[in-house]
Amino acid sequence: MIADLLTTLEDEKDQWIFQAIDRFNERFLVFGYQRDGTAEDQVTEMKNNEHSMYKERSLDLERMEIELKTLVEGLAADERTIENLELTCDVLQKELAIYEDEEKVLDQIQLEKFECLLDDKFTFDRKDQVVFKERKVSRLLESYNLVEMEMVDFYQRQLSRIWVLMSRSMQNIDSTAKVDFKTDPPLIELSLKHGRGLDHYLKSGNFEEDYRIVLDTLVRNNESVYDYYVSQVEQFKDNGKAEILGLWERKNDQKKLAAETLSDLQEKKAQREARILELQDQLGRAKSEWEQNRLRPKVLEDMLKEEFVKLVSNWQEKLFAESASDEERWAYHQYCQIILKQAERIIGNEYV
Repeated sequence: MIADLLTTLEDEKDQWIFQAIDRFNERFLVFGYQRDGTAEDQVTEMKNNEHSMYKERSLDLERMEIELKTLVEGLAADERTIENLELTCDVLQKELAIYEDEEKVLDQIQLEKFECLLDDKFTFDRKDQVVFKERKVSRLLESYNLVEMEMVDFYQRQLSRIWVLMSRSMQNIDSTAKVDFKTDPPLIELSLKHGRGLDHYLKSGNFEEDYRIVLDTLVRNNESVYDYYVSQVEQFKDNGKAEILGLWERKNDQKKLAAETLSDLQEKKAQREARILELQDQLGRAKSEWEQNRLRPKVLEDMLKEEFVKLVSNWQEKLFAESASDEERWAYHQYCQIILKQAERIIGNEYV
């Protein structure tokens, strides 16, 4: 009789452990635990596995948090760099606009040609001829000098205006080029055919011929002076435009490079932002799972305790039953001690 009881108790002494394992597996849908080896070995293996999973998930969380922190810090750096590049592109675009405006200014600079008006220095009669009293050598020479002075003043005023415009353009592009006009145009001397001796022309034909000589000399000198100055103006314009073009091309290359870098960085920023959102979502779910899994070892401990208490309580009822024999009480007492030792070994132990 006692032998049968001992056999029964031997079979039951590990069932509380298996029962706890089954409950744990059922609750957490754990697969892969087979009833191979002793019950204690299986509990130890489960605890070790749970601890390994907890450490692995903790490391995964740590890696994800480090990556997220790195991404956020990198995003802040990207935003600062993007802001600087946008400012750089804006500054370069304004500089390009300055060069383009100054090139237009140079294009618009033109040297006007003086108009030699000799007729307005004389009075004409009804026959459209200079009145007799003004047909004088002195009057011709005086008119010649007046028109020539007007011509010199006309070009000087234009050159002053052009000098200001060109100098300002060179300053606006930070150029060191100098605008320095030469002011010694070649001139032919006036040589009258009949203006010798008497001041007054006795023959109208002689006056008219000298009048044409004066006008022709003025026209030829005006043509020469205009060509002299306009060639300098065009040369300064060409030099200025060539320098502007060189500066524009260099600035435009810098802008292109900055714009390409900005575009690449904006794309990188968008990818980083997408990865941050993805990682934040993964991290949120992983933390939730980690919190749940963190409690699994304690749940296993609680289930082991509950099953232990249930079995001990059952055996103690039989131990203290009035109908129990001394041999039975001894057997129940011995096996209560056995599972107590089991419980001490497997409940509350640290993971190995």
